[in-house]
Amino acid sequence: MNIDSKPKKKKKKSSDRNRKAMLLPITIVILLFGLVVWNNIRQETKLPSEEWSRSISVPVDSNSTQPLVYKENNQYVVYTHQSDGIKKATLDQKLNVKAEKTTKLPIDERSHFWSNGEKYAFISSSGELILSDGNKNTVIEKNADYLAAAKERFAYSKGNEVYVYDPKASKSKLIFKAQEKLADLTSHPDSSSFVAIVGEKVNMESIYLHDENGKYEASSILRYEKSSTDKIYNFRFAESKEKVHFLYTLYSSKQGTKSFKTYYGAVSISNLNKLSFNEISFKDKAYHSNLENPNYQQLNIENGKPAVLFAASGPISNKKEAGNIYNAVLENGKWETNRISTTKDYSTYPLKADDQTVFWLKANSIADFQLYAASKDPGIIKKSQSIQKQDVSSAVFDACTASVVSFIAMTNAFVWVVPSILFLGILYFVRIDMIEDEKPWVKWLSIALFILTQMYVIQSLFNAQFYTFAPDYLTFTGSSFVIPVVVSVIALYVMHLVKNKDWGLFAQVSYFIGVTVLFQLFVVGTYVY
Repeated sequence: MNIDSKPKKKKKKSSDRNRKAMLLPITIVILLFGLVVWNNIRQETKLPSEEWSRSISVPVDSNSTQPLVYKENNQYVVYTHQSDGIKKATLDQKLNVKAEKTTKLPIDERSHFWSNGEKYAFISSSGELILSDGNKNTVIEKNADYLAAAKERFAYSKGNEVYVYDPKASKSKLIFKAQEKLADLTSHPDSSSFVAIVGEKVNMESIYLHDENGKYEASSILRYEKSSTDKIYNFRFAESKEKVHFLYTLYSSKQGTKSFKTYYGAVSISNLNKLSFNEISFKDKAYHSNLENPNYQQLNIENGKPAVLFAASGPISNKKEAGNIYNAVLENGKWETNRISTTKDYSTYPLKADDQTVFWLKANSIADFQLYAASKDPGIIKKSQSIQKQDVSSAVFDACTASVVSFIAMTNAFVWVVPSILFLGILYFVRIDMIEDEKPWVKWLSIALFILTQMYVIQSLFNAQFYTFAPDYLTFTGSSFVIPVVVSVIALYVMHLVKNKDWGLFAQVSYFIGVTVLFQLFVVGTYVY
């Protein structure tokens, strides 16, 4: 019995070693995967910029039409377009919905509208301008074309004429008559002035209708010729104490490629005839990337400086892009641009409610949109950074995706083993006795060749993306050399812990190479691919 027990004990010890050879690397991989997930969670909960909260989901739906947002009595009032009317939602300063009411109205699906909380004005599909209190609809004008909503009044166009309707007086007043039919009419929520776009064919003109104590003065601000490939639209303006600021978008479509360019100009009221426009560009301050094709621009004044709210495609977190909301402020001749949204998919119609709150619509589908907000309020910022279930699920999914992609992409790791294989192959034919005798210098030279080759080839993975998305403990100076060495040392230590006497030279070198590549996949690859 004593003679038989020794081989069984040796066999059991060998089995334990083999099990450990599998379990120990797997345990380390699970730990490394957990670090990847945690880094992704940090990316998910990261603020879009220093002074803005993460996006706040507001349970208010809408179709794909621009909403209206006002601040009244320390509350936010949001009007959104529904398929059968207009929804009014009242939010407190913490962006909690306190009241909600939908008024059934015969409003056209894409029609702009106005409201003062008691009455609604809109243009029906038949061209009737209707004023409604929810119970009674009164036709103000027939054959109306465009409506532009200011806070206390609204303007509308009929052919080549522009009228302003005063709800308090319940009457309309003609403020401008053009030579041609209007192509558009725009307003600003903090102003009672308007911009009229005249001309629907080739020659077009933009007219600024400035309100001077109830009297409107018309000033031409831009003349241009429309072509089959170019179009100017989305005129915006904002008034400060010293100047009037203007903005418009130039849309171009050439050879199937669409582009949107933004032009800006500012001038004092007394020098409107000297107004000139220049193309402006926006660069994401956090990611240092140019933002192409900005759209849905809104022009505002922040601390006496012009600011542009707009939507554009750009990065939101770890290797992800979305249609984001940005705010750009003119500072020393440059537009300092910060992302203020963290929503995925595509966001549209950003609207400023006050100096610390912005609302917008996020697309859930082509026809289904939801209201979102961002705030500078410290309490809201802190609350928005709490880890949610969606943050964890997104972080795990992204980590799994990155691991799979990294595993496929890091097939170039086979290049790392070429020198070692060549060395062992040549030695096998020249001095096979060295391999059969398992000379230590053969093993260590094979491992050294692998480490040196790895250190050279892996440098391409330590690129800008790695240093942007990897955690701080992996992005120190010289990390591209230190990390491969540290990972190799850990792999060597693991190999010595789990190997047994049955392992030959080839088994030890192969195990070391396999474990090293596996560890590098999670230490480096998941932050690159």
